[in-house]
Amino acid sequence: THERDPFSLDMIEQNAQERPFSGGEFLHPRQVLRELEKAMPEDVMVSTDIGNINSVANSYLRFEKPRSFFAAMSFGNCGYAFPTIIGAKVAAPHRPAVSYAGDGAWGMSLMETMTCVRHNIPVTAVVFHNRQWGAEKKNQVDFYNRRFVAGELDNQSFAEIARAMGAEGITVDRLEDVGPALKKAIDLQMNHGKTCIIEIMCTRELGDPFRRDALSKPVRFLDKYKDYV
Repeated sequence: THERDPFSLDMIEQNAQERPFSGGEFLHPRQVLRELEKAMPEDVMVSTDIGNINSVANSYLRFEKPRSFFAAMSFGNCGYAFPTIIGAKVAAPHRPAVSYAGDGAWGMSLMETMTCVRHNIPVTAVVFHNRQWGAEKKNQVDFYNRRFVAGELDNQSFAEIARAMGAEGITVDRLEDVGPALKKAIDLQMNHGKTCIIEIMCTRELGDPFRRDALSKPVRFLDKYKDYV
């Protein structure tokens, strides 16, 4: 249902007292990812970015054929997913194309929404809006005793920004609306030639990082490197 580490439990309790700007509730990422998985169309192509929710998302995707999953893998390039799925859609316009991104990755790539509109490349982007740079905050939880620096965000509605760019936008803040929102966006993509940004309002809980040893001190095995820590 949700993460069980102490920080996440604190954030879940805090979010229970709040409401997103659209008036519903903040959703648990794992529940959202499962609903998205169940609503995925056949023959779908999915790209995932490197945010904290995306590190969990890779466990909630199933594919029946190759050339369907595009992940940043070890390159760690933030902002990767949306332009990648645009390219995949150009290469295979007959297949549904979906990208996953968090606040940070979306901030680096949302301007490509105008590229989709300008060049008639219909795709679907799912944005997990949890008002933070989760991958950075996870390191600050694990290695810096919750001494947070520059990780909290106060964003405008990504769905409204999408509409201002000429695309469609859907804000989801109820779990039962996740699957229908994805199906509607896929219909817009495949049958109406429209790009749609699905903005999902999520809690601030944090899943596992890609690398738990990211900021731990290295172990030096050669004498000539032992002074470098």
